[in-house]
Amino acid sequence: MTQLKDIDVTGRLLMLASSNLPIGSYTYSQGIEPAIEAALIHDEDSTLQFMQDYLELALIGYELPLLALMIKALTSDNEKLAQALGADYHANRESKEFVYESSQLAISLSAWLDEVLDLNVPDELLEHGFLPLFANICAHWQVKPEQAITTYAFGQIENMVLAAVKTVPLGQMAGQRIIWQLQQQLSHQSYQVADNVNQAYEQCFNQSKGIEVQLDIHSHSSLHSEDLNHTIAELYQHLNMSANLPNLAMLSCQHERQYSRLFRS
Repeated sequence: MTQLKDIDVTGRLLMLASSNLPIGSYTYSQGIEPAIEAALIHDEDSTLQFMQDYLELALIGYELPLLALMIKALTSDNEKLAQALGADYHANRESKEFVYESSQLAISLSAWLDEVLDLNVPDELLEHGFLPLFANICAHWQVKPEQAITTYAFGQIENMVLAAVKTVPLGQMAGQRIIWQLQQQLSHQSYQVADNVNQAYEQCFNQSKGIEVQLDIHSHSSLHSEDLNHTIAELYQHLNMSANLPNLAMLSCQHERQYSRLFRS
């Protein structure tokens, strides 16, 4: 890996954050369309409330610390842990649509990397979906965890707001007000999420107190499946992480049979 200049990193992150290019995530609503059908979202205030909950519970509560953990593992030469975390992410996609969305976005991102940057993505990096591939790209480009967190979350936030603007419908300025408030909430927590992940990782692998699995930070190749499961459980406990969002899962399942579908999820 070569050290990228700040301006190069910024440009690449802006491309990754786009909901139009390179991966076309604008075709997915990530739960917004069924929430509108269920009347959970019907105006600017209800849209903001729904998305604040999504940001706090789905992103800050699980996906963003998971992304930071995967980047930390990859940059610490802990490939087995990164692979196990990716498998956990894939297993936690709670509906057929969310699984399809993650898989399709990973394929689209892989195609972009191949066609635009001449980077051949191994098939094994695609099997767990979009977030794990995103983490691998950020680790390859030496993107800081807080930058990766902000980029990944903003891409989802902007995409969901655009879906609401088109479908509720909301005015463009209402959409901008919602994005601004969500971005403020995200900015206040991005560094904290990254710092918490770093502390939890270092504690898990470097300290003996309260940890049954004792491993040298440079001997990750010795990790076995039981050790991995225990380590992941310890990390999740430290970070208070959970992907258990049954109401969102039910909305996604209802969307599969929704009479009118503008989006794929």
